[in-house]
Amino acid sequence: MLPALAAAHLLTLLGALLLVGGAWSRRALTPGHPGHHLLAVGFGLLLLGTALEVGSTLRDLGFLTLDDAAAYLTGTVPGRAALTRLMGAALVLATELSAWPAPLFALAAALLLWGEAGAGHGATHGVTARLLTALHAGAMTVWLGGVTALLLHPLPTGDLARRFTPVALVCVSLLVYSGAALTVEHRGALGGLTGDPYGRTLLLKLGFFTFALLAALPVRRAFARGLPARPRLAAEALLLLAVLGVTATLGTTPPPTHAERGEAHGHGP
Repeated sequence: MLPALAAAHLLTLLGALLLVGGAWSRRALTPGHPGHHLLAVGFGLLLLGTALEVGSTLRDLGFLTLDDAAAYLTGTVPGRAALTRLMGAALVLATELSAWPAPLFALAAALLLWGEAGAGHGATHGVTARLLTALHAGAMTVWLGGVTALLLHPLPTGDLARRFTPVALVCVSLLVYSGAALTVEHRGALGGLTGDPYGRTLLLKLGFFTFALLAALPVRRAFARGLPARPRLAAEALLLLAVLGVTATLGTTPPPTHAERGEAHGHGP
């Protein structure tokens, strides 16, 4: 069950990246880019990931009928979170296809991220932890979405990079704050990370995150000096995708505090 859930988590994270990060970039960073086809791919990934997540859970629970599925989707926190995620995704796509105002896009993106944050670990920790998880996911999608938009843009310029830099710095700050807060929430302490599988996986994520930060420095220098920046942007994007991959694995690794309660899976910071 855990590999299927990790794959589902990765698919929904990638879908949120293309939808939320892509739509934000089209509005605030690189107007008209990425194209609507990438947003549609993001919506498809969210559909596929949600179907895999819900299907794996229902199979594991022995819920095989349509009535069982309906009861799960409407009567449990993870089930309602899956529905909320899909509703938010559909609304984000609609806001871009119909050019709705920015406040409506923000509400749709918040709904998607709230749904994403309500599965797994987020289903067991109350409103504050869920808000932190949504904030964490949102900051990651905007950062990686902006990097991806610059990478795919036909003419990435220094002006675009300078416009994105303060946004990226805010995203990094939010990721550090929310990640630390969620680690305390899930583990009870920041120390002793090597003593359990969750902590070791978290350290791996922090390693990739640090390398992504370091990779951003030559990107900024390349833009400042008028050098080709696309290969450096690709390296930064690949490292951030590695962070997403480890996050998906972390989401199926129970923290020590969860293991005490017998929790089987969930989302990590």
